[in-house]
Amino acid sequence: MESSMTIEELIQEMDQPNFTSWKVFAKGSSVNVYRRTDDDHKLVQYKCFSHIPDVTPEIFYKVALDVEYRLVWDKYLEVQYTFVRDYYGEYDIGGRHFYYAMTRTEPLQSIPPRKKIVRIETCQSQTLLCSDGARGHKSVFLYIEEPRGNVPKSFWTWVAKFGVPMYSKLTHNACIAYPNWIKDKTIKVPTVAEDEVDETAAAAMITVENDLVNNDDDIQQEK
Repeated sequence: MESSMTIEELIQEMDQPNFTSWKVFAKGSSVNVYRRTDDDHKLVQYKCFSHIPDVTPEIFYKVALDVEYRLVWDKYLEVQYTFVRDYYGEYDIGGRHFYYAMTRTEPLQSIPPRKKIVRIETCQSQTLLCSDGARGHKSVFLYIEEPRGNVPKSFWTWVAKFGVPMYSKLTHNACIAYPNWIKDKTIKVPTVAEDEVDETAAAAMITVENDLVNNDDDIQQEK
């Protein structure tokens, strides 16, 4: 697994992104995602930049770390997961206040592989947030995984066009509802309405000249 970036490197990435060797994966009104694979397709890496003007970095950070709340709002989360939150904390650097979290998976030795399921043996993520200078926040998110199995191109197309924008909307709704949920954990957290599907998908795009669905081969791994 590739080594993680330092806080200073993440700040540099946030302020002056480096897109060398990265391909556009998905773009929306508040999030841009880039993707790359190594030469032998063993690792898949993602780099995500987002700006949410109506959610403070403090609220987003709390939502990201609150596992109990995530089980409420994240319908895509499998309960049987194992991860380690290596480190999280807050930093004051260069006159700005940053929020940082790093997580990685643990080996799933107690859970056997399942047929027709692409297994992610190892993955690692880093998130850095700061204020946008107003009432919102901007962030950079790095994610690296090593899938074991064949990932079809149709899956990447779905993720880019629907998965990324829909999950962004779901996360945004969770952040807006979080202050009220803390006061009353019986309230219903809004999800993404059916009539928002087409609207959200339309806000996303895959740039044709960088379309990794056309340029990248399926990831071939041992099952």
